[in-house]
Amino acid sequence: MTYPTQPVYAPPPVAPPKPSRFGALAWSALILGIVGVVGSPVIVFNNLTAIAAFVGLVLGIIALFGTRKILAAIGVVLCVLAIVFTVVAQQAAVEELDKILDQGVVSETPKQQALVDPPTWGKRFTWANGLSVEVAAPVACTPGQYAAPQDIARAVKFKVTITNGTSAAFETALLSLGNDAQFNSQKVSKVFDSNGDCNSTVDNTTVLPGKTYTYEVAYSVGAERGEMQLVFEPTFNSDKAVFVGQA
Repeated sequence: MTYPTQPVYAPPPVAPPKPSRFGALAWSALILGIVGVVGSPVIVFNNLTAIAAFVGLVLGIIALFGTRKILAAIGVVLCVLAIVFTVVAQQAAVEELDKILDQGVVSETPKQQALVDPPTWGKRFTWANGLSVEVAAPVACTPGQYAAPQDIARAVKFKVTITNGTSAAFETALLSLGNDAQFNSQKVSKVFDSNGDCNSTVDNTTVLPGKTYTYEVAYSVGAERGEMQLVFEPTFNSDKAVFVGQA
C-alpha cells in the first residue's frame, strides 16, 4: 500500500536588505555636530570645531536626501548650534578683552600724570580704590650716638599719613613705606636710631576703613639741601605715589 507523498513547499524568497543611502554621511554629521557643540566654549580651539561643524552641516544636508533622515536632521541641528555657540563665545571674549584693554588705558593715566606732575610735601596722593598717602615737609633731626648708618652727614625726618578710604581693612605690611628713597638722584638709607630723635615709628598694623595711620621715618641725606624723592606703592604692580621736594 502506498501513501501519497506530502508536497514540499519552498520558503518564499527573502528580499535582500535595502542598502542605506547616505547613512555614513548622517553619522558623520552627528559626530561633527557633537564635537562642535562641546568645543564651542573653548576659545581658539573652537575655531577648529566650528570648521568641523560647518563640514558636518554640509554632510548632514546631503544626508537628508538619504534613508537616515532623522539622524541627519539631528546632525544638522547640532552643527548649526555649534556654529552659533562659537560665534557667541568669541564675541563675548572680544568684548571682555576690550574691557581689559580699556581699563589698562585708564589705569595708565594716573601713572603718567604722577610722573609729569608728582605731588610734593603737604599734598595727598589717592589711589583708585580710595587709599591715600600724605607726606609732611621734612624736619631736621639729630641722630643718637648709636644710630645707623654711621657717619651721617645730615638726617631729615618725614611724617607720613595713610588714610584708608576703601571699604576694607588695609594692612600696612603690603605698602612699600618709603623704602624707595633718593636724594639728589642717589639712593639713601633709612636712619635707625633707638636713642636719638631720628627714630622711626613705622610698624606693621591694620588700618580700618575710614581711619588714618601716621608714622615717622628718617633718612640719611647729604650735608647740603637737595631734591628728595619718596616712592609709595600699596600693592605689587600698582600705581606708584612719587613725592618730590626739597629736603
